[in-house]
Amino acid sequence: MKALLVVDIQGKFIKGKHAYKEERFIKTVNHTIEAFRKAGNLIVFVHHLDKNIAPETPGWEYDERIHINEKDPKVWKRKGNAFEGTDLREILDKHDIDELTVCGLVTPNCIRSTCIGSIEEGYKTHLVKHGTTNWHKHPQKTIDDVEAELTELGVTLVEL
Repeated sequence: MKALLVVDIQGKFIKGKHAYKEERFIKTVNHTIEAFRKAGNLIVFVHHLDKNIAPETPGWEYDERIHINEKDPKVWKRKGNAFEGTDLREILDKHDIDELTVCGLVTPNCIRSTCIGSIEEGYKTHLVKHGTTNWHKHPQKTIDDVEAELTELGVTLVEL
């Protein structure tokens, strides 16, 4: 079975950050969510937590442009890798998931860490092309470098 991980598209990480090609990113993520939903696949929304971003504080909620269904499972993480210190593995096991597709924020941090974690956990892992972004000085180079590294590790880039 397949699942989509939507990682950290919280207001604090997207609003006013001038994310690279932000509208294309949002459109790609929503298109991917809708494709997975239509196919009946699991969609898991991952939230980042730390001392500066906690539940019910400004910027904690997912960006209102993202198509969330309240019935979708949520995971709260404190590390870059969404598997580390969370119940993500248990949620995926409960649904017999063996293949993960990842999208969200931020390319060289939580997306990179979660894709590597997914490979280490034994999942067939995909990263959505244009489904991740950042606000670094050279954002496209950052994306290209991370995609190249992840591809070498066995992650497949997909366009949906």
